Amino acid sequence: MFSKGSYIIFIIGVIGAVAFWFLRDQIDFNANGPVKQSGTSIENMIFDMSPMLGFSMDSLGIASTFQQHSGYINSLKDSLDEEITPSRMNKNNVHSQSWVSVIAQKEGLGQSIFDPNGVFSQGKLTIRTSNYGRVIRFQNNEGFSNPTFVQGDSIEAVATSVVGDVFGYPLDDYILVQNQYTDTLSLENSITLENEIQTVPQLNTQNGNGDNEIEISWVRKPGVTSGPEQLSISLTTVVKEFESLNGFTTRFGYSINNFSAKNELEPDNLNVAGDGTLSAFQIAFFSTALLITVLVFIVGIRNIFKGKVEWRRALFVFFAISITYLGWRSIYFWSVFGDFHDTNTVFLLILNNLLTGLILGLYAAVAYISWEAFARSQKNGQVELMDAFWQRKFFVRETGTALVNGFFIGCILLGLFALILFVQNSYFSQNDSQFGFTEAAIKVRILTINMSAWSTIWLVGFAQIGFVYGFCKHWIKNSWLSIIITILFSSISLTVLGRVFATPLTFYGDFLIFIALGFLLVIVYERYGIITVNTALWVFTAVIMMMPYVGSSDIEMASTWWVQGFLVAGVPLFGFISHKYGMPVAEVGDYIPEYQERIAQHMRVEKEIEIARESQYKLMPLQPPSGEGFDVYGFFLPSFEVGGDYFDYVLTKNEDGSPNTLTMVVVDVSGKAMRAAMPAIFTSGLLLSRMKDDTPDRILTDVNEPIFTRTDKRTFITCAMAQYNLATKTISVVNAGHCKPIIKRNGAADFIQTPEPRLPLGFKSDTKYHAQEFKLKKGDVFLLYSDGLPEAANEKGERFGFDEVPRLLERIHTENLSSNEIAQEIKRTVQKFSNYQLADDTTVICLKV
Repeated sequence: MFSKGSYIIFIIGVIGAVAFWFLRDQIDFNANGPVKQSGTSIENMIFDMSPMLGFSMDSLGIASTFQQHSGYINSLKDSLDEEITPSRMNKNNVHSQSWVSVIAQKEGLGQSIFDPNGVFSQGKLTIRTSNYGRVIRFQNNEGFSNPTFVQGDSIEAVATSVVGDVFGYPLDDYILVQNQYTDTLSLENSITLENEIQTVPQLNTQNGNGDNEIEISWVRKPGVTSGPEQLSISLTTVVKEFESLNGFTTRFGYSINNFSAKNELEPDNLNVAGDGTLSAFQIAFFSTALLITVLVFIVGIRNIFKGKVEWRRALFVFFAISITYLGWRSIYFWSVFGDFHDTNTVFLLILNNLLTGLILGLYAAVAYISWEAFARSQKNGQVELMDAFWQRKFFVRETGTALVNGFFIGCILLGLFALILFVQNSYFSQNDSQFGFTEAAIKVRILTINMSAWSTIWLVGFAQIGFVYGFCKHWIKNSWLSIIITILFSSISLTVLGRVFATPLTFYGDFLIFIALGFLLVIVYERYGIITVNTALWVFTAVIMMMPYVGSSDIEMASTWWVQGFLVAGVPLFGFISHKYGMPVAEVGDYIPEYQERIAQHMRVEKEIEIARESQYKLMPLQPPSGEGFDVYGFFLPSFEVGGDYFDYVLTKNEDGSPNTLTMVVVDVSGKAMRAAMPAIFTSGLLLSRMKDDTPDRILTDVNEPIFTRTDKRTFITCAMAQYNLATKTISVVNAGHCKPIIKRNGAADFIQTPEPRLPLGFKSDTKYHAQEFKLKKGDVFLLYSDGLPEAANEKGERFGFDEVPRLLERIHTENLSSNEIAQEIKRTVQKFSNYQLADDTTVICLKV
């Protein structure tokens, strides 16, 4: 069952749809004036017309587009006192929209087609045809030879033939005006003498230079209410020679320079654009949209570097948007400008659109990554339904609910949109691309309408609503403040980037529309999520884009809104079926993204490493032993979280509790991190169990065999062990492949040579180690260390060096320092030398007598 909130949405949605439909006459530019002719029909009409105008289309191409003359309608509203609505204008056959066609040499426009709006002022001829299929403007463009030629000696006959027979205007409803040739005959007199026959002087051109231009005009008779109020044609006398079997024939006639069929207040140029300058307010809006784009990339790239990205999803979005953009643009250019494509233009066209599509696809993919990261961390936005979608689980109960809610919210958007336009006494027209209204000129408009709608909606939904919401919620802890800022930023960016319609309103009036739409969409996103928002946006967009075709008498145009309407109606139908019979999203199973699995695994590994690190440090002494006659201190610096070094010192006491011997050991396992830490821990256990009872040579000889049998043969374990007898002051040193110990006496430091063999532990199973014994004197310093000290490297890659270790000990004024201070000086030196980037674990034990 649907929730109570859903039923409220259904009711308000129905009210919104009804309000939109009933207010449509007041706010829809195409109300009672749908696109009545297809581009194909217009071009066929021009093809049929061309022989009667004296030229052939064999070597010529044609491109046509549909334009809406909102500037003309606005001027009428400003000039007339009576109420002007798009519906009323369309009922009275006002030229509020038209087809405009350009005729040029095939493949003759070349790269100029990259500016589609500019193309229609180029070429040999530009022909504008009303929505009802009549020519209302005909212009021979400058810089091209005039291809038209209508044979005849009488200007009146030629003009009447072109305007009446070819262009189809009933000249019986008009009065001929001869203001070009009769000084005393004014427009007013012509209307008075409407029943008299007007005669036009016959012109005989002998030189055929075509310099004689004649303009003839007609005005609509009083009482006639249909058709344009004024007709005007400009002709140039032409003499042409034609070659035939009998030789050359000279013919007299006229070329058509211009033709205009218009009303009194109608401008000659119906497609006058603004000056293109941006106000400070508009610049602020574009800057805000740019800011959102920059933030999308920053957050998205940051998540990519963190590994928080589902690459299959991101790549799907990238390729889907890129291909959609490339496909839409290719279809548009081929449908409209197919006659003007040459090889170079095709290559540049594909390359240009491909690069732009890739950039747009990259932005879409990064926007999706950014949205998903926020939605997943904030546990909102219907992310679980998106997970089901990506798992190809479409028949899901909650998805059905989201689609139904989204459909009716789309109806609410339509009603709210219509109401705001009505209150502002304004209207909307189509603006489905950067070229204005283009879908009417495309032959497969059902495909391109939905390609354009879905790609735009994914960008708007994920970037301008979902991302902005997640970003503000993440950084702004006050929930109400974050919602307000989200609404503001989403509305601003929608005003610039998310529009599928145009209005004659000021930028502030437009913003009022988008602030209302943005408010509703953000609240819906917070309450429901991305699928509901995107569905609502698609319903809103699809309905707006199919309005120009509603009620068209042309089967091709009418089928556009029938099919699109069926697709729109299919959304709630599929939603209701999914809601009733679909599986619950809980049965789809919880989805854990790969990057979250990697993060969880990484956290487990870090936890295990932390445990190993703690274990390793617990095996080492926390405090050095103390007693009379010696001072000892050691430290361990791992190059990773855990390392392969180990050190220990054990103080053995007599039966009376007095110190007897001090046994010290440093172990170094080849490798780093966990690979070295485990053998180090194993070895430490073997050594610690014997250090209180035996001498170093016996200890290392005895532990060698179990290390040989229980460790990887590629692992090398070196060890240096020393035992200092406090009573006799004799030290016994054994070296199993380790760095040579050092003794400093009387200010000079040198290596201690130990007997053979000095093989690492576990290298052979039967190795017998021998000790080197000698006495220590007061002031002597004895040093055990691992190879991390001499192998430390600086930024230039230079090693500290084995021979430098005794020199380092000599430079330290050990006479006045404790073993701790000596060890700390060694630590500081090696860290500073290596810029605190240790190449290997470093361990030191310092004994001072």
